[in-house]
This record gives sequence, C-alpha cells and structure tokens, in this order.
Amino acid sequence: MRRRGTRQHRLIEFLGVVFLSLWLTACQEPYRVGEFVWVEWDGKNYPAYIIAQKSKTRFRVHFDGYDARWDEDVTLDRIKGRIEDGKSVSPPPPPEKVARVLGLKPRPSASNASPVSPYQKGDKIRVKWRDSIYPATVVDVLGPDKCKVHYDGHEEAWDEVVDTTRIEGRR
Repeated sequence: MRRRGTRQHRLIEFLGVVFLSLWLTACQEPYRVGEFVWVEWDGKNYPAYIIAQKSKTRFRVHFDGYDARWDEDVTLDRIKGRIEDGKSVSPPPPPEKVARVLGLKPRPSASNASPVSPYQKGDKIRVKWRDSIYPATVVDVLGPDKCKVHYDGHEEAWDEVVDTTRIEGRR
C-alpha cells in the first residue's frame, strides 16, 4: 500500500511550484531603455522615459515635461506600467513642493493660448533634451504648444511629446 504525502512526494510538488513560478516570472517582458512608463512619485503616477538600466530592478528615469535635474533612479516597484503607443499623455502639474522649488506659476488656461501652432507635421526641427540639441521631425501637432517628435536616427521608442519651449528652431 502506498502512503500519500510522503516526503519525496511533497518535495516533488514543492519543486514543481517553484519551477512554475520561476517560469511565469521569466515570461514577463522586462522594461527597456527608451520605454515610456508610469512612475510613482509622491503618491501620484507621472509619465517618464527609462533612460538607463542600473540593474535588473533599478532604472534611471526622466520625467516627461520636467527638467533633467529631476531625473531619478527608481526601483521596479515604483514603475506602474507602460504607456501604450499612440496615447498622448500630458504630464500632470508638478507636486506643490516641486512647483515652489522651480518657481512655477499656474499654467495658463487654454483660452490664453495661441490657437495656432508655429509647427506643422513633417517640419525638421532641433529639440533640446538633457542639455543637448538633437535633430528631430514633427510627427504630430497636438496643440498650440505641444508636438510629438521623432528624433532622427533613433528608434520610435524615443518619440515623445515636447513643449514648444524645448524646440530650438527649424533646421
């Protein structure tokens, strides 16, 4: 007669569960440099680009729409998911303490904004990113002060929505 629950049987079950969980974890697609993701900061989620991978669980991110001095190393648990392609995302206003440090005034209302963008789809421009200037092409005009751009010579993962204040002019 065979005894159920022997030590060997429990060990095989345990190893099966461990193997299954490792396999499921390995099947998850890791984040990559250049991806547009949601990052938790001060209790809210902000859109950011992954600009470097420090380890398997630590990434350097650039918060979209903010100065490079706010770039930060974050752990995997603070990355809340990918922002899917084709979705235009405007960064939320900065937390109050960040706005105070930056000396920002409240954003102007849409009624104060110029109704026409100075840029058109296909325009060849120069965009400032992290204290450098890169050649880019306007992919889409999202408003009088926002354009989606593609950095020439780089993959589409680096395409981003930029404020016209970052555009250094046409080329």
